[in-house]
Amino acid sequence: MTRRDWIAAAVLCAAAVNGAARFEAAALVDSFDFAHVKERDGRYVYDTETEAGNIAVLDHVLLTGARTILWRNCGGATMRYRSDEERWPRVEAPLDKRRLPDNRPVYGWLRYYETEPDILRHMLGVCRERGLRAGVHWPFEETHWASWTFGAWNFEHPQFWGVSPRGKVWAGRCSLSYPDVVAHKLRLADELVARGMDHLFVDLWRIGGWSPEYEYVPPEVSRWRHQFGSEPPQDPRDPRWCRHVAETAHAYFVALRARLAASGRPVRLMIGIPDVDGGESSEDTVLLTRGVDWRRLVREGVVDAIVVMSVKWEERAPLESTREIYRRVAAFCEGRCEVLFPVTQYDFTKKGIPSYCRATRLAPEAVAGELVKLAWEEGGDGICMECVDHNNYAPATCEVLRRLLDGACRWKRNRAITP
Repeated sequence: MTRRDWIAAAVLCAAAVNGAARFEAAALVDSFDFAHVKERDGRYVYDTETEAGNIAVLDHVLLTGARTILWRNCGGATMRYRSDEERWPRVEAPLDKRRLPDNRPVYGWLRYYETEPDILRHMLGVCRERGLRAGVHWPFEETHWASWTFGAWNFEHPQFWGVSPRGKVWAGRCSLSYPDVVAHKLRLADELVARGMDHLFVDLWRIGGWSPEYEYVPPEVSRWRHQFGSEPPQDPRDPRWCRHVAETAHAYFVALRARLAASGRPVRLMIGIPDVDGGESSEDTVLLTRGVDWRRLVREGVVDAIVVMSVKWEERAPLESTREIYRRVAAFCEGRCEVLFPVTQYDFTKKGIPSYCRATRLAPEAVAGELVKLAWEEGGDGICMECVDHNNYAPATCEVLRRLLDGACRWKRNRAITP
């Protein structure tokens, strides 16, 4: 047994005696991504419009060792439950059926908003019955990608659509600078709380193509003029404009925090942040690409947990640079909020497990194991797996994850969270 194994075993024993909190393993789950899976004979494996089909999805996700299950509440501009805000018949309009480039007739058109019982409410209940943390994965802009799809409410309110500095309108994408838009999103949060959500994860990577370029709407321009006595910069990449617009996004998260607190239920607010390097020098880039200063949210106690979606590790030293980033982020969050680090098969950012494999020449299961240990050793409160789709985490990878999460990395290291 190596020295590290002895240390891990000692920590495990001490944690069991002292009742320490479990090291978290969160999984993002999108039932839509399971709907197309077929057997060799052409039969579909998961009928995700039924209770049994979604329970089968959950059983598959649990193979990774996940204990926090964050269900996608929406996608392609359709809420996956009977929503009063995103109501039909608008969602049945021909335009809205073209909601994703790869949309396909799985069981006819997927009608998650018509299913009985309410799938989201049902699956949150199933998770709690199994002793799992039950939560929601909410893309920051619920249309997920607004260039080819419209949300029902957004479509009905063109007066709130985004505008570029040259006056070009982004049809279907509403700005948070309008109180009515914020009120709409808070009512959506109410619907999630009513369905039994205990954890709300707002995904700042899936932001519907959000850009400061389309925030030249009257309220933002007027606020700039009032504050600075001049016209706003016409370059939407100007850091001053990005910080200006980020104030609006920050105010939304403050309002969301207050709305959850007013519900009377202890809902944990989590936000997912991509492309993290851990240094203060990246602030302008963060504001530019995702529209909110996550460090300020942490400093002001607005969020309960930060979920790092990807880190800007270096090709010449993949795991070493990852460790340093984890250390800096964990140190920043310590005493303020929890932090989860990524163990993701998704590689859209070119920083997921497949990219680590190419850079390190390690197998996927070896990379996954190293990332879990790095998160645990450097003061993280857990890991996040994004997204757990059918067989994207191979059996060997799942075995390594379960072994670590039930063994050496089962309990968190001591990191006190101040009130």
